[in-house]
Parts: sequence; structure tokens; C-alpha cells
Amino acid sequence: MDKKLSLNFLWHMHQPYYKDDLKEQILMPWVFLHAIKDYYDMLWYLQKYPKIKATFNFVPSLLLQLKEYENPNVNDKFLQTIKKEVASLDKDQKEYLLEYLFLSNKKNMINPLPRYRELFLKKDKNFSDSQFLDLEVLFLLSWCGNYLRQNSKVVKTLLNKGSNFTQKDKITLLDSLSKFIKQIIPYYKSLMQQKQIDISTTPFNHPISPLLFDMQNAKLANSQTKLPKYQRSLKDDAILQLDSAIEYYDEVFSNRPKGFWPAEGAISYEFLQELANRDILWVGTDEDILYKSGHFEKSDIYKNNFLKFKDKKIALFFRDKTLSDLIGFTYSGWDEDSAVNDFIRRLKTIHDNNLDTKCVVSVILDGENAWEHYKDNAIHFFDKLYTKLQECDWIEYRLFDEVLKDQDIASNTLLDIKSGSWINANFDIWVGHKEKNLAWDLIYKTKDDFEKVKNSLDNSTLKKIENEFLIAQSSDWFWWYGDDHHTDLALSFDELFRAHLINIYTLMDKRVPVELHKAIIDTKTKKSFIKNPSKRVTAIIDGKITNFFEWLGCGVVDLKHELTSMNMQEFLISKIYFGSDSNYCYIALIGDIKGDKLVIEFEKNKEIELNLKNHLQEVEGIMFIADEIIELRIDRSMVENDKIGFKLFKDKTLIQLLPLYTKIEFDYIKNLKKSWFV
Repeated sequence: MDKKLSLNFLWHMHQPYYKDDLKEQILMPWVFLHAIKDYYDMLWYLQKYPKIKATFNFVPSLLLQLKEYENPNVNDKFLQTIKKEVASLDKDQKEYLLEYLFLSNKKNMINPLPRYRELFLKKDKNFSDSQFLDLEVLFLLSWCGNYLRQNSKVVKTLLNKGSNFTQKDKITLLDSLSKFIKQIIPYYKSLMQQKQIDISTTPFNHPISPLLFDMQNAKLANSQTKLPKYQRSLKDDAILQLDSAIEYYDEVFSNRPKGFWPAEGAISYEFLQELANRDILWVGTDEDILYKSGHFEKSDIYKNNFLKFKDKKIALFFRDKTLSDLIGFTYSGWDEDSAVNDFIRRLKTIHDNNLDTKCVVSVILDGENAWEHYKDNAIHFFDKLYTKLQECDWIEYRLFDEVLKDQDIASNTLLDIKSGSWINANFDIWVGHKEKNLAWDLIYKTKDDFEKVKNSLDNSTLKKIENEFLIAQSSDWFWWYGDDHHTDLALSFDELFRAHLINIYTLMDKRVPVELHKAIIDTKTKKSFIKNPSKRVTAIIDGKITNFFEWLGCGVVDLKHELTSMNMQEFLISKIYFGSDSNYCYIALIGDIKGDKLVIEFEKNKEIELNLKNHLQEVEGIMFIADEIIELRIDRSMVENDKIGFKLFKDKTLIQLLPLYTKIEFDYIKNLKKSWFV
């Protein structure tokens, strides 16, 4: 009989620490929202399929916040504000809530709720009190996961009601959600005891540790990376993050962790040695780091790899990047059958290519942020995936520590490993841009000022300052600095990062440096992955960049920066150009043109299908051609006050969504005259 393929899933559960401990207030509600949508559901999906095993990675700072939300009176700024009667809200409070109340996926969370969609489409956003109350309740309902929708009497009743909610409805819903959150951690403990799952962890506040003990690692990973002006060792903090994570894990789960998914999958030799010294059995990271470490092939990631030290060793599981990123970023745009069949086909290819040896495939990805981009929070995808996987007699399901005991799996002994993260095996997402480097410099300066006075501070104050430093070193703050990621809440993340350093000066009873009161993000030059046009554009529809001036001043969607280019091997189109003149809008898709069909998705519920052939065509008033690039000309009346996106197909299979998680907006046209050059 053929040797079986051992399939390991790891779902990484992580949110940064959103609480300002000095104010004793949680400033952003994302732990609460993902708690009611994802953490319970992901385990509930799995439990129905007892043959399937998986590891769930919980960051301690997330567990800490989940415990806080078990209190119905938790001091969360958003929840405390939304609890108020609408009539009592002042203008600032309403504006604050409105920053969040439409932060639900339009296609999968807003549109399925008719009243929510109606309010979303309301142009002036001047809501009456009754409309605002409906909006509050519908936002909360949109974030309720499938378990709640199927099992919570309160949630089912309010979903059926649909509109005209009361203050009592809202408070009853919030109370029921608080009670629900209390069930999450015990649920995980239960399935861990049944050995269907294991739980791994991460250094306490999801730090990049910092850059695995030496900032020079960033330069070694990419020689072009610019380092901060000033550097000092933060190794002591990194070790503290590690030890406190192990200690807190033991406190919550009554055992020591067996494995770690380091923040951002980032590793270094020195960091791994510290883990091995603490008897951690295994660590997960990305396959590209193995390739950078020597002459390794793809087949090597399907072995048990051990990094050997003088008197210790640690196992390294390298995520299959393609399989992991397909689930995280691509399959959400496919129908469930096609996605699951594609996933299993790829697994079968790996199995068939390794018939002479038993192999292990590690699928490791974010366990919470992708699912809102799937229909119905991915329940249909997971039901089909787990059902089909259970039927595959050539696959077995093991937890990571169980795999290490399997002597039939080929193994490698590694004597060295390069430093890197899960994105391009370098650290450029967290250091190198002037904003990222400034954030590091502010940490270093604050640390220097602290060292001057720490001997005069009492133990309680020292402990609080220590905690603020650890929170400030979370990778998440650096993720949003620079021009590689986009969020409408970037300034809020910036403010929260600086608040932790400000708190340190407050605790030291020292004047806060003026630079900590200034936003690190330069809003004047901040780059989004979408840049609107600055000039009129009249393109020649010939499938080529005809001349330098053709697309000069056009808008650009940089698909590599929409998700910071997760090194997606499936990405074909890298940029979208768009612009307009008096009569038409023009679009160019730039990249590797491998598709044979393009579907234009209009946000106002319309699709137009274009068959790509190497000659000029016209369909429903859209002129287009695919040659070196895909170029389209669309009548302005079709796209004004609308948003569009694209689906690229080949052989009836969706190969790319364009853009991935947003749409191109043409409202800019009516205001463009102000900046046109005539």
C-alpha cells in the first residue's frame, strides 16, 4: 500500500493588545468581533469531523483580552458607546461609531441583511435615531458567526426581525454575546483533552522579537533594507516575551506548550536555540526560509526537519506556501466544490510525487481574517473540505508532536538556518521604511530614557513600564506603517502605538517628548494601494502601452500592495490602470495575461462576461482587447457612482480576483476637474 500523506493544519489566532492599561480601556473592538464570529466557529467546524485534527495557535495577548470580554461590563470604548441610547449620543460619539458600523464585508456580511444594505447605500449617511439603532444592531448581527446564527435564540430572533430594533433588543444581544465569549476557551480545552486538537503559542505580545535579537538580521535577510538610525539590543525584552508566553500558557491550559508559531513566522538561529533550551519541541515557519538556508528543494519541506544545536534540537515545520495562501487569499473567490477539489488535487500530486517515502504537509495560515471574504463565513467551504478529506484513504491527520514520533517520515538534520519571516523570508514589512524606522527609534529613545531613571522606580511601576515596552514591540504596529499595507484605521493604530510609549513617560513622571505627540504616519504622502487619477486619460484600445503619455496621470491599483504581496504564486495581474475623459472610462490590466475570460463585476449587482481573444471586440458597449495587456473602454454612464472589480478565468477556473478585497470606485470623476491639467 502506498505510504500515506500526513496533513497538518495550523490556524493562527491573533489580535494585538488593544487596551490602554493606564486608561483601563480597550480602544479597538476587534477581539470582541472576531470572538463572536471566528474563534468558536473554527473549532465547531472541525469538531463535526472527528478524523480531522488541527493545531490552533493562540497569542497570549489575545487570550488575555478574551478573558476580559467575559465580563459584560468590560471597558471597551466601542461597546460602552454602542450600549448608549441613540438619543443620548452626541455628534462625536455618533461619528466615532460610524467609523466602525460599516466595517463589515459588503458582499458577505452587509448584502445578506436587506436593512443593513439599505442603510449602507444611503448616500447622505444622516441617519434618524431609529435608523442608527438598526445600524448598530445589524452591525453586531453581521459579525455573529454561524454557531450563533444556528444556536442562539437571541441572534435568530433578531435576524428574523430584520429591522425596527429597540434599545432592549440591542442590550439583550450584547449580554448574550458576552455570555457566549465565556464558552470559547473552555471549548478549546475540551477538544485538546480529547486530542483532536493541540494548542500552540507565540511570544506574549506577538513581537518580531525584535528581529530575533539583532536588528542586523533585517540587513542579512535583504541587503537593501535600511535600518533605523539608532539601534540597541532588545534581547532581554524578547526573552521576557518568550518566558511570559510559556508561563501564561501553563496558567490557562495547565500544561507547557509543545510548539510555537513565532510572530509572523519569523525565526533566527539564536531565537530557535532559546526555544530549544526551554524544551519546546517544534516551531512553524515558512518554506522560503529553508530555501534561503542552503540547497533545498520543495520536497524537503515535506520531511521532518530538525535544527541541531550542541546538546539540543528543535523540529521545524515549513508551511506549504501555495496551499496555505490558496486558502487564505484565493479560494474565497471560487465556488466551494472547485476550491476543495483543487486543494485535494494538489495534495494528491504531492503524495504521488513522494510514493517512495512518507511525507508531511503543513498548512499554516491566519485562522480568523480570511473567512469574511468567503460566503457565509466559510462554513460551506470547511464542510466540503473536511468531508472530502475524511474520504481520502491516502491521507492521515496528525498533530505536530505526533508527526515527530513517526519514524517512517524522512528527516533532515539542519546545522544552520537563515533569519526571515513568512513574507519573502525577510523583515521588510517591519523595518526599512522611514515610518517603520521612526517607530523603532522612538522605542530605542524611550528605552534609553528609562535606563537613566529605572533605579529610582518602585517594583510596581517597573512592572507596568516593562509591560508597555513589550506591547509597543508588537509586530502589528509596524505592519501598518509604511506604504505596504492599507487600512482606514491606520491613524488609530499609530495613536495606539505611541500611547504605550507615552504611558512609559507618564509612569516615569517625565515630560513626554514632543515627537510622541506627532503622528508617525505622514498623511500627506501616505501611499494607498489605490491612487486616483490626476489627469484626463484617453487610452488607445490596442492591448499595448502605446506610448509614454497614454496612461500618464492615470489611477493605479497596486495589487502587490493590496495585501502587501504575500508572494502569491497564483497572482498574474500585478497592476490596474484606470482613468477617464469626457465620454469614457479606460482600464488596463497589467501583468501575465493567461486568462481566457474576464468577468466585470459592478457593485450594483450586475456582471458582464468578456471572452478574451487577441482581437478588438465590443460587448454591451464595452470595447476591449487582450494582447500584451488587457485594455477596456467603458461608457462613463455605466460606471459613474458605481464600483467595479474583475474576475479572471482560465478553462472555466477562476485564477484571480482583481482587486482582491475591494473595488475600483469611479465617484472621483465628478470631482476630478479640480485637479485636471487642461
